Amino acid sequence: MPDRYAPQRILLVNPFGIGDVLFSTPLLRAVRRAFPQAFVAYLGNRRTQEILRRNPNLDVLFVYEKDEVLTNWRRSKLRGGQIVFSLLRQIRRGRFDLAIDLSLGERYSFLLALLGVPRRIGFDFRGRGRFLTHGMAMDGFQDRHVVEHYRQLLEMIGIRLLEEELELVPTADDRAEATQRLHSLGILPDAMVIGLVPAGGISWGIQAHFRRWSKDGFIQVGRTLCQRYGARILVFGEPNDHAICEGIAQAIGPAAIDLSGQTTLGQFISLVGSCMLVMANDGGPIHIAASQGVRTVSVFGPVDPIVYGPYPPTARHRIVYQSELPCRPCYHQFRLPPCPYERACLTNLSPEDVLDACESVLSDVA
Repeated sequence: MPDRYAPQRILLVNPFGIGDVLFSTPLLRAVRRAFPQAFVAYLGNRRTQEILRRNPNLDVLFVYEKDEVLTNWRRSKLRGGQIVFSLLRQIRRGRFDLAIDLSLGERYSFLLALLGVPRRIGFDFRGRGRFLTHGMAMDGFQDRHVVEHYRQLLEMIGIRLLEEELELVPTADDRAEATQRLHSLGILPDAMVIGLVPAGGISWGIQAHFRRWSKDGFIQVGRTLCQRYGARILVFGEPNDHAICEGIAQAIGPAAIDLSGQTTLGQFISLVGSCMLVMANDGGPIHIAASQGVRTVSVFGPVDPIVYGPYPPTARHRIVYQSELPCRPCYHQFRLPPCPYERACLTNLSPEDVLDACESVLSDVA
């Protein structure tokens, strides 16, 4: 691209989950600062829309949910087609002159080319970047963090990514609701609050359990943190996680409260921001906690924490995983192979391993 190229209307595309979208927020901030007068839009999915609506660097958000389109298409091809064409009309009216496609596929860049977006940059993953005007060849996210891959992509348009922190700004209403909720639960402002997220991994669908540490492990960690620190425990989860979250909270004892399925995303963000520590499986909640400056301890099984761990990596974030297992990380190029070892990467992790990590990040708490 020309050295002095200054796009006026920019569209970012990222159809993935909460963690992936949060990883793109340093890129989004760098784009805004490089082109402060530009109109910046983002195409994301239904699950991440509340994350993006809170981003101060966006002018407009387009929401595309593939499952919704397919459901409507099965009921009525006319209705399904109307949803897609309505979105395409909106994008065309945006008259974008630059698209940054983070989808790793060719569908979006093909449609953007049809809609007349003249410059389309993104990752040429396995030759799927043929409709990009500027593609960066890659075999998948590996060897370095996703944010670092985004940093390299930005260099293609002469932008330097200087501020690395993930950006997620809770609203005033979010904060007020979190304060009210803590008060209603009898949690005093000076109490040590620790969050546990024992499920997660919803983006993996039926394979989500391959990312989850044991229920008994969470119970033992929660009990010990209550005993050693006098902590109050908030157990978070999706509505579908209620059974496991309720069981863990009851087993920990009266200091633990099950909030699974009882918070909006905005409330979750602010409640997590009120925690001294969040302990969770690999997944979106740990990255929400990191974005709020909260200490984290995360359990990683098949996924490489170098690529998908809390970002930026600091002493406030500890990752617990089986480094000596030669088979991990087995999640590679967005695929999870069958496991012949009965998930040893997670089942071999002891509560003591996780507790040591928790105490390490809490060691500087007065």
